[in-house]
Amino acid sequence: MKRTLITLLSIISVAESAVITSVEGNVFLVNPTENPNINPVINIQRPIQISNEEVVDIAESEDKKLDMVITWDADEEEIYDFYDAPNWDFSQSDSLELDRDSAITNILTITDALILEDSPSYSNIEIGDGFSVTLKSTSLTFQNNNGFTGVNDNDDVVSTLNIFEGSDMDAMFSAIGLEINVDSTSSLTLRGAGDSINSQTERSIVNLSPNAKLTLSSLDQFAVQGSDIYLNGVSFSQNPSILKFNGTTGTAIPEINFVLFSAIPIILLLGNKKRHP
Repeated sequence: MKRTLITLLSIISVAESAVITSVEGNVFLVNPTENPNINPVINIQRPIQISNEEVVDIAESEDKKLDMVITWDADEEEIYDFYDAPNWDFSQSDSLELDRDSAITNILTITDALILEDSPSYSNIEIGDGFSVTLKSTSLTFQNNNGFTGVNDNDDVVSTLNIFEGSDMDAMFSAIGLEINVDSTSSLTLRGAGDSINSQTERSIVNLSPNAKLTLSSLDQFAVQGSDIYLNGVSFSQNPSILKFNGTTGTAIPEINFVLFSAIPIILLLGNKKRHP
């Protein structure tokens, strides 16, 4: 009994500084990152529950040369053309413009911006394999039937969209191997009525940090898209309780719920052992 009690105290001690979660019978211990707003599972790898055949190492984006980094540099309060060259700082890049007819092959960071993108419907903004777009303190709305996508090719390397630091994005859909990471201060709206997290060509997913918000066109869409929505590596299809709802907006639950959920069976087990020596 003494050894069992020590084990329990050790588990509780670990639980105070980490997240314990279970995926398909396997227990995972997830240590917090330096930034508590960012889901520790993200960093920009695919969720841990995807099979080995589907896991793709996209660390390639971290190896891109610094001369491919482009940052936002717009003075206007409202921007309607994402591609407009004066809105960008190309000083750390070999590029002089963003080609609206080609995929983005740069690492883009947009900070403190209001973008009301008005490109024609289904023109989309493509992010190249292994590259990323990061929004920080930014509001981006696609006014027409548009959104970010990955690239339709034979390569399963994902493209990444990060929505961080109080940002929000409103789009019709995401598609073609796009991984969207939403931190705890930010929100994502995908207003398409059907398959708005589109994986028909290549797998697309949404990673939510605790307290991140995701809005879809209806509650039914959460059931349809559930296998592509994750919190700490657990999909909505696996555990619908990872989201709490207000209308058609789901908010990812705090991490502590996972700890309590994992500790309860252990406490009950100890109680049973005490009653039945």
